[in-house]
Formats: sequence, C-alpha cells, structure tokens
Amino acid sequence: MRFRIISLILVLSMALPLASCSKNLGPETLPETTLPVATESTESTETTKETAPTETEPLPPEPTSIPLVTKKPVKTYGQLYVVNGLITTRTKSPVILRGVSSAPLNECNGFFGAETVKTIAEDWGADVLRIAVPADKGEDSYITNADKVFKQTCEIIDHCIAQGIYVIVNWHNYNDGDPNANKKKAVEFFTRIAGIYADSPNVMYEICNEPNGIRSGDKKKRAVDWNATIKPFAEDVIKAIRAIDKDNIIIVGTTDYSRDIDKAAASPIKGVNICYSVHFSAATDGEALQEKITAAKDKGLCILVTEWKATDSSGVSAADAQNSSVWLDFLEENKIGWINAYIYANNTSNMNGLLFDTNGRYSIEDIFAGHWPDGLISDSGIIVRDRLLGAKGTKKPDTVYTPEEPGEVGDADDAGDEGDEGEQDIPDPEE
Repeated sequence: MRFRIISLILVLSMALPLASCSKNLGPETLPETTLPVATESTESTETTKETAPTETEPLPPEPTSIPLVTKKPVKTYGQLYVVNGLITTRTKSPVILRGVSSAPLNECNGFFGAETVKTIAEDWGADVLRIAVPADKGEDSYITNADKVFKQTCEIIDHCIAQGIYVIVNWHNYNDGDPNANKKKAVEFFTRIAGIYADSPNVMYEICNEPNGIRSGDKKKRAVDWNATIKPFAEDVIKAIRAIDKDNIIIVGTTDYSRDIDKAAASPIKGVNICYSVHFSAATDGEALQEKITAAKDKGLCILVTEWKATDSSGVSAADAQNSSVWLDFLEENKIGWINAYIYANNTSNMNGLLFDTNGRYSIEDIFAGHWPDGLISDSGIIVRDRLLGAKGTKKPDTVYTPEEPGEVGDADDAGDEGDEGEQDIPDPEE
C-alpha cells in the first residue's frame, strides 16, 4: 500500500511545473457489452462450462528489487583524473566505471526522478548515469527549447550528486552529423553546466556523441572527419569548459558513430583529463574494433565506452549474452569503463532497452516508481544489471522491496564527498 501511495505521489508530481534544477541555478540561466442471462435447468442447478461466466485471474504480485549497494562511488574514488591513458583516483589507482545511459531526454520526460536514480545506483549497482541531452534541431532539444532541457538536465545531475554516483552530461548530437552545425549552442550549454558544477567531482562532460554524416551547408558535401571537423569542434568546446572547470574529465566522440578511435589516437587533442568514447553493439562488433581499441590504448589514449548494446546496431535483435560477456571481459582486462544504452520508461520496440513491458502489465506509475520487478526488465537489462551487481560482489535476491519513507533518497552528508584522499598530491597527467 505504501508503495502504491508513493507511486501516486510521483505521478501527481509530474503535473507540477518544473522547479529550479539546482540550488546554485540563478534566474539568468533561464509533455457496452451485455452478458447473457442465465437460465435455470430443470435437471440440475449446476452451471455448465458453456454458460459459466469467465473471469481473468489477476496476475500475482512480483518481487520488486531492493537496495543492495549502499557504498557511494564518489565517496570511494573522489575526483577522477586521466593518468597514463587510464581513469584514476588522485592516488593513481585505476577506476573502472560501469553504468547505464538514458535515452535522449525528450523520450524520458519525468522518468529520471529520485527513485529511478536510486534504483540504478543501489538496486543495480551502477557507478555512473549518462544523461543524453538532445542536441539536434528536433522537438524539445536544447537547440529548440534550451531552458526546459537545461532544467531537466540539472535536476538529474542533482539526483546523481545526492545519490553519490558519477554523471556524464552527453551532448547527444545524432541527426545533425556535423557537430559544428550547433557549435555555438554546445559552447553555451557546457559553459552553463560548468558554471554550476565545476566544483562537483561527480560531473563529466561528453561533448560530442556520434559525429557522422555530411557537413550541413557544405556545397561540396565533404564527409565529416576527425582532423578537419571533429577535432576543431572539440578544441573550441574544451577551451570554453576549461575556462571554468580545470579538472573534471572531458570525453570526445569520433567518426563512424564513435568507432574510429584509431583516428583520434593518430592525432589526439592536447590537454589534461581528456578521454575518448567508443560505441559498439555486441551482436555485430567484434575483434576488428577491439584491435582498434587495443592499439589506441597502447598509444596512451584514455578510452571510455559511453554506449554499448547487447543487441545488433539496430537494437531490434535478440540480446547476445555470449558476445556481451566477451566484450565486457575484454574491457575489464583493459581497465576500460562502460555505459550501456539505453534505460527509459516507454520502450515498446527496441530490445536494447533495459526495461521492456511485453504484455502491458505495468502502469506508468509502476515504472516511474523504480525498484523494477524482473518481469519489467528486458533480456538486455538482465545482462547489464547482473554484470553491474557482479562487479560489486553481489547479486539480486528474490526479495520483496519495502519502500522507505519519502525524503530518504541519498545521504546529504555524502553529496559531493571527494573521498578519503588525505594530503596526497594530484598526479601530473603528463607523467
């Protein structure tokens, strides 16, 4: 009963206007049938099978997930750095981040509330949530509705900080294949984000999602490439961020939907705490891409897989558990972190979606309330959740979740904690 009440509160709260997304966010930063009548039999008073009314038996309640991981990654690792091609702590200990990505926020309205973030962090064991900020010229993107999208982004960042996990803010350009098409908006967006969160060790910036396609407005229809297109874009956005935030990690995408890591390795961007993203689909990508990753890593490039799917690249095939395991083992061996895509509420078609209501059994308030039962988790979701929990040395038990009282999400004393780092020196990233 308490669970249903909390769910109802969450649904009602969606109808309220968006609140300020950060305590630090100033005003300037401103979805008739009739049953047959039974007849009495002269031979028997029993109702026959043919005339008996049929009733659909309600499905039994399912066990929902429970918090299993209460250690907060940001408290454990603190501020992150890039040292010798690896993401590390202040003391140069490698950190392998594992987590999930949202779908573009215009497909996720209202989903990423406090209980969703709590479930991802504590019930699934994720270290990091990636926020896909829509950055094309479509409906409800930062390009067309900047204030709405900016507030949504900040609210989710604030939930992650309260929960003590890392958060990657992803400029999710996709349809506009040339990132320079909206470079001014990208600079504006990251300047605003850095202005609020520069002092938060939780935040990382992913400034270019999947550069691809033809350069818009180019009469020669010149293909987007690393040296002439993406690298100059990245350098300009990085400069804007570094004017405000000197330390937090910046992640850059590459050509061919962030698969051409070899081109970035041949001409890397100068600067500190810079990482490069790789995307793959477990059912279609294999040794060829792994060889590119290994070669780039050998050249000292820091790599983070900011999107991977357990399916093929279309997202509609069955989840490939075997190849997913091969890929994740490869990443672990190379101390490379990963984020799976995507988790969102209204998935009815893509098998790469981590939640998938195949029979319409669950209401939207059930989904928004978090602590999802196994029946709502797709095959991809089971693979990802079990791997996340396995990395924490635990696994999901069949136990019914008892909701906490409202207001117990996260530990305010742990928000923004930079870990037990003592007086040790920050390493020189060029060592």
